[in-house]
Amino acid sequence: MVLPIRPLLLNLLTALAYAGSGWASLQASIPPHYIAIIFVASGIALGAVLTGGARLLPGVALGALGVQLLAHSQSGALGWTWTLVVTPLGAALMAWATAWAVRRWVGYPSALDRPQQAVLMCFAIIPAGTAINASLSVPFLVLDGVVPPGEALFSWWTWWLADTLGAVLFTPLVLVLFGQPADAWRPRLRTVALPMLVALALVAGMLQLLNANQQRNLDEQFAKAGQDLALRLQRRFDAQIDSVEAIAKLMELTPQMDQATFESATRLWLQRYPGTQNYGWSPHVTDAQRWQYEQVVPGINILGRDALGQTSLAPRAASYLPITWVVPLTTNLAVRGLDVSVLPATGATVRATLASGRPEVTEGLRLVQESGEQRAVVAYLRVRQPDGEPKGVVSAVFRMDDVLGAVLGTFAPNSLTLCLVDNQAATHNRRLSGPAGCDVDAAQRAHRDRWREGWPLRFAARDWTLYVQADAGFWASHALHSTWISTAAGLIAVSMLGTFLIVITGQGRRTAQLVLERTHELAHSNASLMQLAHFDALTGLANRTFWTEQAQATLAAAQQNGKHVAVLFLDLDRFKHVNDSLGHTQGDELLVTVSARIQACLRARDVLARLGGDEFVALLPWVRGRDGAATVARKVAQALSEPIVLDRMQVTVTASVGVALYPDHGESVDALLRHADTAMYAAKAAGRNQWRFFEPAMHAHVSRRLALESALRLALETGSPELYVAYQPQVNAAGRVVGLEALLRWQHPELGAVSPQEFITVAEESGVIESLGHWLLTQVCRQIQAWADGPAAQDFAGLTVAVNVSALEFGRPHFLDHLRDALAQMQQPAGRLELEITESLLVHAGPELNERMRELTDLGIGLSLDDFGTGYSSLGYLKRLPLSKLKIDRSFVQGIPSDPEDEAIIRATLSMAHDLGLVVVAEGVETVAQRDFLLAHGCDMLQGWLYARALTPPALEAWLQQQG
Repeated sequence: MVLPIRPLLLNLLTALAYAGSGWASLQASIPPHYIAIIFVASGIALGAVLTGGARLLPGVALGALGVQLLAHSQSGALGWTWTLVVTPLGAALMAWATAWAVRRWVGYPSALDRPQQAVLMCFAIIPAGTAINASLSVPFLVLDGVVPPGEALFSWWTWWLADTLGAVLFTPLVLVLFGQPADAWRPRLRTVALPMLVALALVAGMLQLLNANQQRNLDEQFAKAGQDLALRLQRRFDAQIDSVEAIAKLMELTPQMDQATFESATRLWLQRYPGTQNYGWSPHVTDAQRWQYEQVVPGINILGRDALGQTSLAPRAASYLPITWVVPLTTNLAVRGLDVSVLPATGATVRATLASGRPEVTEGLRLVQESGEQRAVVAYLRVRQPDGEPKGVVSAVFRMDDVLGAVLGTFAPNSLTLCLVDNQAATHNRRLSGPAGCDVDAAQRAHRDRWREGWPLRFAARDWTLYVQADAGFWASHALHSTWISTAAGLIAVSMLGTFLIVITGQGRRTAQLVLERTHELAHSNASLMQLAHFDALTGLANRTFWTEQAQATLAAAQQNGKHVAVLFLDLDRFKHVNDSLGHTQGDELLVTVSARIQACLRARDVLARLGGDEFVALLPWVRGRDGAATVARKVAQALSEPIVLDRMQVTVTASVGVALYPDHGESVDALLRHADTAMYAAKAAGRNQWRFFEPAMHAHVSRRLALESALRLALETGSPELYVAYQPQVNAAGRVVGLEALLRWQHPELGAVSPQEFITVAEESGVIESLGHWLLTQVCRQIQAWADGPAAQDFAGLTVAVNVSALEFGRPHFLDHLRDALAQMQQPAGRLELEITESLLVHAGPELNERMRELTDLGIGLSLDDFGTGYSSLGYLKRLPLSKLKIDRSFVQGIPSDPEDEAIIRATLSMAHDLGLVVVAEGVETVAQRDFLLAHGCDMLQGWLYARALTPPALEAWLQQQG
């Protein structure tokens, strides 16, 4: 700052400003921790060093020392601490380092009219720089014992936040007054300083109101906690006196009493009131009766005790009150025979109850049975004979710490310290419960410490007081953190306001430039929105609209230069199965990964789009004919062959690709896209995971597929007999028929016999498989019942019918409902039906699939694993899943006994399956040699043309009769 004042005076003014603002900040603290939410002096220091340079650092250190001395004095601390030196040095270092960073990276002196300058200074450099003093000072506070180690992090956080808010808020105000360039800063007195001061005043007013509310809330919470504690204790004390009076009444009305009877009468109160050491009965014994008493009550002599606690035979007296019956006895044997009327600790109280007839309570005493520091009191009550003569006294001993613990339980948290004081006791014996010394000057403490209050209690005729001291934990748990949060939020808002005002009050040129930049950003944003309308939201690829536009432009250019263009139509194989098995979230992740892999195989000029679902299309401009397109298709297939990890599971996905070339296969976008789609279906029909170039003959294949789909839907809707079920017998090693496999057949009136492999694939791809499977299950169950009701029932008795279930059908939500509907068609045990599942279903076996299989076996339905060895078999799921049968695929059976590899596979399969307790069925048995090999190695069941082909129900009945 350029002022005609000597550096010494400048440092003095800086020190005064720092000390005054710092001390004021410490006074504006928030309970219960009384933390300063803002430290104004940090802003004064940073502003001073920014405007006046490093020469003002001594003033900063001197002012910080003044704040430390004032705070040290106010806290009542004595002696020298490291913080008196470390904190002032930390404050000066913090101001110098932050000012250096502002000059280095923000470029001060400047008008700070660029948003990045103001934001960098207020929300990056200042918060980083203000961590210096907290990081230096807090460790020394911990070493000095001022801050507990467990609160070090919290202390650092609050210190840093206060310094940060102070610097962010008040540095701009100092710059407005003294910053350079002056022509940029002085005009901001009204536009920056005044609004910020008004906002700070509002926040200060809010802080005052919130502090008052916080203080009132804390006072109310403390008063309520203490009141509840006192009320609980008073109720317990009243109940204890009631128990003594009840026992006294019992002794008055009972002419004869022994130890067992006394125990029975008092056990209920001992159990009900934990903390009760014992109940006792001391009969009135005259001196003339003493000899007789000591003879009648075995093992008891009337004893006395001196002031030192030494026990001896009681001296002769006119009468005695020896403790005779005591409950519990085993832990109180030491007190039997003691004359309570002469004991130093109880004599006065016993004489008082004999005189008044009211319950009387002793001062606090230490029991002879007590090994610790716990205090106890004894309550006594006189009992008279019917003629008015004394009969004895009832006593009850209460261990005060245990009584308080039993009554209060978890109601009094660890953060509350309790002190129970007997106001009528001797000065040295007032404490009944609580920390040692808590009874010293308790009344004076209650006035000095506003967190400590006393609640009066009465136990019999004694006046007691319960003092409650709330520790920091109590206030922390009951504090309204909204006060701290609201104040911090208000100050942060003012900080943001100040930063915003600094920016918007810059020079007109900068304002105009910002407007232009903002206009450009808005235009760019609008362009981005337009661009997003042409891209797929999931994968980020082009959508159909944008791809079509690009394709039309590319074909127009190709017509001019005579170059080739290729269109690749890609469809993921069995994606629906992955989506249904793993869920749509994993399916989406798979699509994103696949799109990235395909994109990596393309050139920068190529355009890849997602048409929807699992269909992708790629536009390849200027491709080198068929060879160039084939190269791209090959790269895509190779890229997709690598496994993809989804939810810690490896999944391999393939694609069927159709390729159409311009101008060979069409001259319009629609024609090329349609022909590429046709070629893709041809690739799927050829076994998937391959590519095909479009050929005119493919139209016939597509037409046949569409015709099959339409005809299949119609057959299911009308119940046409062209769909029927044939049954192939399964025999055991003895050649006896033990089961059947239901095989679906389709004899179309025009298309002829359609192979199951063809129409099942069409059903799965078109979504008809669920209806087709439901129909098949229903027909089989009806046939089972028809056989049971028919004349050939004996031939079919006990035969199990196996039905193949598609993996897609098995995974559908309504599969179990469809199965139950089918089972309702027969009145046979559900075990007559067996379901055959393929290994492809088990590749993604998870908890839901396991649970579904368990439900099926609970119904009594057996599960068989079909085509074993052709898919993804593993011993893991063979052990885990509830399978009962395993079917060896016909591809292995065909090679025996001539193929050593097939023989080895079958032997290993039979051995493994039998070890796992599975029945093995070999299908496709066509020769005697195959049968003999399988039987020789222990195959359980055989199925194939050697025995019978798949037969219609009438033909099967005739065949079974022939088998006799």
